[in-house]
Amino acid sequence: MMKKCSIVLIAVMFSAFAAAEGKVAVFNMQAAIVNTDMAKKRLQALDASPDFAAMKAKFESLRSDLVSMEKDAQTNGMTWTAQQKAEQRKKAEYKSADLKLAAEKLKAERNEVLQQIMQQMAPKAKEALESVVKSGDYSLVLDSSVAYWADKGYDITPEVTKKLNKSK
Repeated sequence: MMKKCSIVLIAVMFSAFAAAEGKVAVFNMQAAIVNTDMAKKRLQALDASPDFAAMKAKFESLRSDLVSMEKDAQTNGMTWTAQQKAEQRKKAEYKSADLKLAAEKLKAERNEVLQQIMQQMAPKAKEALESVVKSGDYSLVLDSSVAYWADKGYDITPEVTKKLNKSK
């Protein structure tokens, strides 16, 4: 907690100093890259790939099965014997574990593609950021994650994304 307060205090001091000397901005590298046309196309291609679509369909099926089992338990659970309740609970636990595994697989696949995109686009994003900083005559650019609060007018992320889309 103290460390966060110190970081915020330092950022505020620097931003107050920089505001007196020049322009201040915030920037989110990941958002700039992920919002590019190229990144969107790659993520759409992932969604459309047969393997990913099959994993997604399995996830949806498991989720639907689990919801149905819960509804069945709520509707008929009062009439079940202790053995039937235990059996239903065991099935639900298995389905829940399968659902969790399917979600983790989907997330891992998506994260892998995102990581590839980030590695590929990071050098271009840095160049685009430097260009926007120079053309905008900014004195200080903070990562948006360290800014406690910033008005949208201070965020240059969309400008960098536009520059990346043009650079192809």
